[in-house]
Amino acid sequence: MTAGRGPRAVPPPPVTEARYGVVGLPLRLRLRHTSVDTAELTEVFLRVRLADGHVGWAETRGNGAYATHHTTGGITAALAGLPPATDPAWADPAALVAGLATHCPPAAALLDIAWRDATARAAGLPLWATLRGSGSGSGAGTGSDHAARGGSGSGTGSDHATRADSAAPGPLPTHAPIGFGTPAEAAALASAAAEAGFGRVKVRVGGDPALDRARIAAVRDAVDRAAGTSRTVAIAADANGGWTPDTAVAATHWLADHGVAWLEQPTAPGDLAAMAAVRTAARVPVWADESVTDAASVHAVADAGAADGVHLKLEKAGTVDALAAAIAAARARGLDVGLGQMDCGRLGCATTAHLAAGLGVAVAELWGCAHLAHDVTEGPELRGGAVHLPAAPGLGVRVSVDPARLTPVGTPVHTADRARTFTP
Repeated sequence: MTAGRGPRAVPPPPVTEARYGVVGLPLRLRLRHTSVDTAELTEVFLRVRLADGHVGWAETRGNGAYATHHTTGGITAALAGLPPATDPAWADPAALVAGLATHCPPAAALLDIAWRDATARAAGLPLWATLRGSGSGSGAGTGSDHAARGGSGSGTGSDHATRADSAAPGPLPTHAPIGFGTPAEAAALASAAAEAGFGRVKVRVGGDPALDRARIAAVRDAVDRAAGTSRTVAIAADANGGWTPDTAVAATHWLADHGVAWLEQPTAPGDLAAMAAVRTAARVPVWADESVTDAASVHAVADAGAADGVHLKLEKAGTVDALAAAIAAARARGLDVGLGQMDCGRLGCATTAHLAAGLGVAVAELWGCAHLAHDVTEGPELRGGAVHLPAAPGLGVRVSVDPARLTPVGTPVHTADRARTFTP
């Protein structure tokens, strides 16, 4: 993990302060699928300050253990277990990140991103530019995601990450999320998304097949009506491991009839043989989500013939380098690549958008804040179904969390109530 690469790279200023806390972000529309039903996103925030005054931020979901296997308490405990920022260990943040990644990937992701944000700000570069050419994940991939971007993100020079004149990414298309609900509710959300310019919607399935089928049919009709004859809105379906193999195979027939582009994680993530059986009989491409976390799990999915594509997340990989390695592994095995995120605030959305731009992933879900009632972060912007990154250093966002209300790393928070910083 380096702020700059090549012989001209200058070591970043040292870290002088690191603080964490938990913020409850209320939802105006409940998040519901096979693994969760909540009216709030519980977000763990980390703030890192460098000796030159530059500050970096990161957030990750605390109430997303169904995907990350780590709770709010576990993440805050991992941050509390770090040495105080005055400790000499902070001279090497990469080593601290690597240590966290072995037992709590979401906490590692927090430190990795907050430090990268701060050092990118210190260098006067957007975070995406510091990722160009980093690792094999951003190289010239062969997957369809890379082709869709026309080869963007394929830097090869060792000093590419230090160039302030790197071509800025254009608008980054994103999915519009549609959770569980009635067919009418799904149709209303899909119609609004199509009218707003989204080119993809992602529908949660995996419950009652008859209801899911009716919802998919309603979504297809809604987006076709809203888009008209001038364009096509793609539909993806995500079962979050909710179906048996037989149910999933049967579902692929009506999913295909409604032109669904791919089915994500149809069966339980611990059984690759079951997902491989679904893929063999399926009439639509099958993607793995909960079954993949890192490069090794991507290879395991490929070896089992269990998927046509993979949906990767930083929260599960733990570090940007591990995520880049997983992307590279997928491309090497001929798998399609999608980049995702937990439902989160705008700070998390900005992070995933920078990763998509820097690592050259065109198929991504970048707007996990779609149904927030309130947030504590300003930016990035969503226009025409695409995220527009700010022209500013680092993540380019502003976080309105009072640092004084956060807890210094190395200081334990003993209860969830004390961990909660506030609800906006």
